[in-house]
This record gives sequence, structure tokens and C-alpha cells, in this order.
Amino acid sequence: MDEVNVTSPVAEGPANASASGNPAVGNPARHVPAVHWVIVSLSPLGFVENGILLWFLCFRMRRNPFTVYITHLSVADSSLLFCIFILSIDYALGYELSSGRYYTIVTLSVTLLFGYNTGLYLLTAISVERCLSVLHPIWYRCHRPKHQSAFVCALLWALSCLVTTMEYVMCIDGGEDSHSRSDCRAVIIFIATLSFLVFTPLMVVASTILVVKIRKSTWTSHSSKLYLVITVAIVIFLVFAMPMRLLYLLYYEHWASFGSLHHVSLLFSTINSSANPFIYFFVGSSKKKRFKESLKVVLTRAFKDEMQPRRQEDSGNAVTVETVL
Repeated sequence: MDEVNVTSPVAEGPANASASGNPAVGNPARHVPAVHWVIVSLSPLGFVENGILLWFLCFRMRRNPFTVYITHLSVADSSLLFCIFILSIDYALGYELSSGRYYTIVTLSVTLLFGYNTGLYLLTAISVERCLSVLHPIWYRCHRPKHQSAFVCALLWALSCLVTTMEYVMCIDGGEDSHSRSDCRAVIIFIATLSFLVFTPLMVVASTILVVKIRKSTWTSHSSKLYLVITVAIVIFLVFAMPMRLLYLLYYEHWASFGSLHHVSLLFSTINSSANPFIYFFVGSSKKKRFKESLKVVLTRAFKDEMQPRRQEDSGNAVTVETVL
């Protein structure tokens, strides 16, 4: 396997450029693609957005099962955006390759893949659980385990860690011998199956069922903002993030054919990870009071879960829907 595969697709630009003797920073002959500067400009903005969102979710709002998933998704997006930004700055500077810098690039590349995989798994979990809450509302109200969201998130982080470690060991740091190449192909097949034949179909089917059920139902019309948030986030992910996963898998065997799309795939992933806070804001804000309401009110409206279990208020018989934000 060539050096591109050893350094990973994400690290290819700076690592191979420097290894080939590209000049250090300050050489006017070195061309940096225009799309690269868009990434450098957009990724810090998305990182700040997700940071603000995390602060509100962790310290200013009460949690419900949905916001637990959103919190973990925002962490995954933040880590991905941070890694993309640092790798992009490194590529722009184009310093000569050293052993310390090489391992830093590889670490950031693996962390990027880790955040990406986790985002895919979390979005699937969100869509599947909301679909189940509509198909089986009694279970969701009465029998759903209290800490199910946290438990599922922990399992998905562990799965993402396992998948990313396999990809790193077999494809990024696996060496050039034929045995390692065959192991890498096996890992690529496994990741492709997991991503495109398990999680993505589950996400699409669950979100489709969710949209159909919501459109046919009248009792959920008042809580449609939550389902709109899920639907839009999934559509954005499928359009901008899924091509990146496909290209990464193709990189390992066909870099010569797909290497030119490297920066485009990073830009698409940056857009996806930066878009979610905007989605929450515009869906949760009122058309008549947009930009006039506090961010806490907007996020509360976007994440309001009308399917939450009901509780008795005081000693009377009145029942109200508990808003846990």
C-alpha cells in the first residue's frame, strides 16, 4: 500500500506534499485550492456554533431523551470541525514532514473519522427512536427505560471507536505488504456494509415512516418542530456527509482516481457539521419574532418533546405534559 494509505486520506495533502519536497511556508509557487480557504473560514464558525449549543444544552436547559442525543452529536461535530481546521491550517502552511508532525496529523485524521462515524450512528439512533415513539407511543410514555438515551450513546461511541481503530490499524498504519492490503480490503467491506447497508437504510426508513405518520396524524401537529429538526438534519447529512464516507473508502485503493475530490469531501463534511445549529435555530424560532427571542427560548421550542411521560400536577387530577427543557 502506498504512502497515501499509510498517512490516511485526510492527512494525505500535507504529509505527501511535504514528503515530496514541497517548499515550506512562504513559497509563492505553492498552490492552495480555493475550496481549501472556504474550509478554513467555515470550520471555526461551525466549531463556535456547536460550542454555544453545547453550553446551552449542558448548563441552561433541562434534558429530555432527544437533547441527550443532540448533545452527543454536537460533541462529535465539534471534534470533527476542530480536526478539519487544524489539518487545513497545516496543509496551507506546508511545513516539511517530521516524525512528530506526522503522528500529529495521523492522530487528527483518526479523530476526524471517529467523529464522523459517531455522527452517523447517532443520527440513526435519533431517527429510529423517534419513529418508535410515534409507532408505539404507549411504550415511549410508560415503559421506555429512563437512561436509554445515555446507554445507547455510550454503545455508539464504543462502536465508533472500534470501527475507527480497525480502519486505522488495517488501512492507515497497516504497512505495504499484501497481507495488510487484504486486511484493509476486508475492513473496507465491513465499514461499507455497516454504513451503507445497516445504518443508512435504518435512518432513511425510520425517517420516512416518521414523516408519513406525522403527516397523517393530527394529534402531533403541535410538536412538528421536533420532527422537522430531525428530518432536515438527516437530509443535510445524506447530501453532504455520506459522499465523504464513500470517498474515504475509495481512497485506500483508488487514490489516483478520487484524490482530486479530497478537499471537496472535507468541505461537504464541514458544511454538514456546521449546519445543525442553524437548523435548530431556524426551526425553533418564530417567524414573527425571529432574531428577537432569546436563544434559550428558540432551542427549547425546537427540542420540545410532547411525547414525554405525563405527571400529576399538585394533588388534583389535571394532567400536563412535562417539558423537560
